[in-house]
Amino acid sequence: MRNKPSGFLRFLYNLAGYINYMLATLVAWTTPYPVSYFIGVNLARLWYLSGANTEKVKKNISKVMNIEADDPRTSYICKKIYLEFAKNIVDFLKNRIISKKQFNKNIDIEGLEHLEKALEPGRGAVIFTAHIGNFEWGAARIGTAGFKISGVGLHRGNPPLDNYFERNRENKCLKTIYANKMLHVFKILRNNEIVAIPNDWDPLKSSKQFDFFGHKAFIPSGSVQIALTAKAPLLPSFIVRDGKYHHHQIILPPVELETEGKKEEVIEKNMLKIIAILEDQIKRNIEQWVMFHDIWAE
Repeated sequence: MRNKPSGFLRFLYNLAGYINYMLATLVAWTTPYPVSYFIGVNLARLWYLSGANTEKVKKNISKVMNIEADDPRTSYICKKIYLEFAKNIVDFLKNRIISKKQFNKNIDIEGLEHLEKALEPGRGAVIFTAHIGNFEWGAARIGTAGFKISGVGLHRGNPPLDNYFERNRENKCLKTIYANKMLHVFKILRNNEIVAIPNDWDPLKSSKQFDFFGHKAFIPSGSVQIALTAKAPLLPSFIVRDGKYHHHQIILPPVELETEGKKEEVIEKNMLKIIAILEDQIKRNIEQWVMFHDIWAE
């Protein structure tokens, strides 16, 4: 008897979440881009003023930029991140009404030759990225370029909403793998396809601590471990907004992975390489690092 109310409340919670996304999608589909952004950005301003998540975001900024959390510069960057995230949400909501031709036009992509060469051995490829810019569109842009790609996503435990996210991504050639079902990635790689993994946050909270911007943080090593196990190349890829409606994505050459030594030592050595790349990209694009989680061990 005690489980029934909680189950019913969970159903209502999931239903409310799904309806909210449907209403937001309706607004995004029925308004032109400038109006959609206007609505999204102003809602983000209210969200920022409410103080929701600002402590976590400011903590992230202060660690990266080595400034105090109450520094005016931190607040300025924090607000920019909220506004950037709002635009990303609007973009995602409009995903299915944007043609692939317009989608590709909105996102310049550099470095596809690195990906093509990485796939030549036939063992697939692992891409690691961060929550910089419209990271959803970054993975999708590789798909619309003609590559078979799956991205690791967050399982929300809300079947209708999870299905909505899956269909939205598939509309732009991006399949979804859930973080709690990662064994499927090896089948994808054996098919010489691509797996994209955000490397700056672990939703399962099972990561080890690594030095990140001079502080201890929980940084997932999944991309490294998968690449080593599958003997697949590991490539960095990041996307940034470089105009109101325009983005630039770059795919960098594969990381030279260390393979000799004990397993933990090998993972540690390769994580140092991954973290150096993440630190560089995040610091250079701090105003677009839409990280609303506390990843720090301190």
